[in-house]
Amino acid sequence: MSREERKLRKHFEAKAKRELRLAKKFSRQRSGASKSATAGQIAEIGSGYCDVLSGGRPIRCRPMPGLAIGDHVMFSPERRRVEEILPRRTVLSRTDPRNPRIERVIAANVDVVVMVVSLKNPPLRPGLIDRYLIAIGKSGADPLLCVNKIDLMSADEDLDALRPYRDLGIEVVLCSAATGAGLERLSAVLAGKICVFTGHSGVGKSSLLNALDQKLDLATNTVSSANERGRHTTTSSAMFELSNGARVIDTPGIREFGLWDIAPPEIRRYFQEFNNYRCGFSDCTHTHEPDCAVKIAVEAGEIADARYQGYLRILNRTI
Repeated sequence: MSREERKLRKHFEAKAKRELRLAKKFSRQRSGASKSATAGQIAEIGSGYCDVLSGGRPIRCRPMPGLAIGDHVMFSPERRRVEEILPRRTVLSRTDPRNPRIERVIAANVDVVVMVVSLKNPPLRPGLIDRYLIAIGKSGADPLLCVNKIDLMSADEDLDALRPYRDLGIEVVLCSAATGAGLERLSAVLAGKICVFTGHSGVGKSSLLNALDQKLDLATNTVSSANERGRHTTTSSAMFELSNGARVIDTPGIREFGLWDIAPPEIRRYFQEFNNYRCGFSDCTHTHEPDCAVKIAVEAGEIADARYQGYLRILNRTI
């Protein structure tokens, strides 16, 4: 670990301890948690159990409703049960795939949401990135776009599809779990932080974690050659600590990502490049109104057409 990585790790460890102390103090003032309750963080949730990190080791406990990976909790070491979920600093959510009226919390209290994508095998899905960016913007965490499998790219591979995200100031890391290219930079960016790896099935989230820290030995799989869709390898979320001090939550791959509790008028707020333009109407939806500065900017090439088309697709799905 480099000197800079050690410095970052100490910074984020101190930050996490401060947050946990404040959350614990807040909890004592408002809850009926037992006096023997101890603070910890949820590292894994299974059928009828959860693992709570406390004192550097996981303790298996009985969960409570509404629990999510990354939650700070108060739990009873004697009774081996979680008694309270402490206030969340950040919350990344989606709709439940089986019932869009139910919120599915992907991860809580993370610093960075790492969107893992590939340009081929499986191909890039900008629409999925756009939906993730809305959910991340609402969550309070920072986004990072990690492009895996660059070893499959030809020398003249077109990276233009990533340009709109670079222009937004989103950090983009190009890497390969297979060859190790770019992993040093990815490790440095994540050092000492609490992160969640998300993305389409088959993009190689578990392979990246194995490459970043070989002691993890997570199960991996390949992409179907018939339909270029990934196979679900990770079946449940779990938090792992890497050698650079990062805590990373690995999540199952997805094929669809529904936005939770986002009304149509809110959507344009999360396309931040639109905010630089003043339209003729303060409540302009950037679809049919006259004097729409956003549509003019798209036609002039000042706003990426791909992003605007992505906005329209998301808007039409939520109306």
